[in-house]
Amino acid sequence: MVPRQAPFAPTLHDLHANGRHFPPNYLHESWLDYLYWDSELEP
Repeated sequence: MVPRQAPFAPTLHDLHANGRHFPPNYLHESWLDYLYWDSELEP
């Protein structure tokens, strides 16, 4: 298989443009087990 485009380092503009496709404070539920912003670490 051949990729449709060659890999490239995204520019800051590319990153911002991609981020606009997501709602504010978007966090996919599949990440909830790994990201624990509002809970304390277990001892």
